[in-house]
Amino acid sequence: MTSPTAAAPALRDPLRGRVVLLTGAGRGLGLLTAQTLLDQGAAVVANHRSPSDELERLADKHRDRLRLVPGDAATDETAALLAGEARRFGRLDVLVHNAAITRDQPLVRMPIEDWDEVQRVNLRGAFLTTKYAVKSMMRARYGRIIYVSSVTALTGNAGQAAYTSSKAGLHGLAMTVSQEYASYNIRTATVAPGILDVGLGAAVAGPQKRRMTDRSLLGLGEAGQTAETIAFLASPAADYINATVIRTDGGMRY
Repeated sequence: MTSPTAAAPALRDPLRGRVVLLTGAGRGLGLLTAQTLLDQGAAVVANHRSPSDELERLADKHRDRLRLVPGDAATDETAALLAGEARRFGRLDVLVHNAAITRDQPLVRMPIEDWDEVQRVNLRGAFLTTKYAVKSMMRARYGRIIYVSSVTALTGNAGQAAYTSSKAGLHGLAMTVSQEYASYNIRTATVAPGILDVGLGAAVAGPQKRRMTDRSLLGLGEAGQTAETIAFLASPAADYINATVIRTDGGMRY
């Protein structure tokens, strides 16, 4: 039986010793997730495309446990670099794929270029980062991959055909990865937030935002709580959670 004294560090720092690769870490939910992972003891490789003063300040505070890797995770070169940077910590336990964009407009007016770019960033990026992360995880015979999706992947949302399709694709990817690599002790989970108070949710136009918020039984979501959910899924306490979608949307009206 574990003594209370021995258990205390794990309770304070449930991610101590774990190395997490996080995409889309520059702002919004990704930035909050990076902060939460660090607060719980993880070492983090944080990927971002655009400059982020907040992430730079976080790196200054956690020089020994946070490495920043700028670049487009939907390119083969950056995806490979990210996995390699994680290995400099000696291991890669968890991948959190959060990077995403949106190009919202009615389907009949959507340029092909917008559709393709959303799929490239949101879905191809997940494929590439997973591909390189899994190679490291197979060698260690352990790994967890967390995909940040959206409740719209389950419900649909007018004006978001490209975004919802890309996020729904993450669900299929997660289920397939969990089946292909179960023998290597690699697990997946998909987090599907509702509308949040930061990031893409904060950028939604007023009338649409009100409609989406009104559908949630608990109203506008706090991104910090979803970040805590992601951190829990990255921890040993979630090792038996696999091949499932966890909704952090407050419950929805239909």
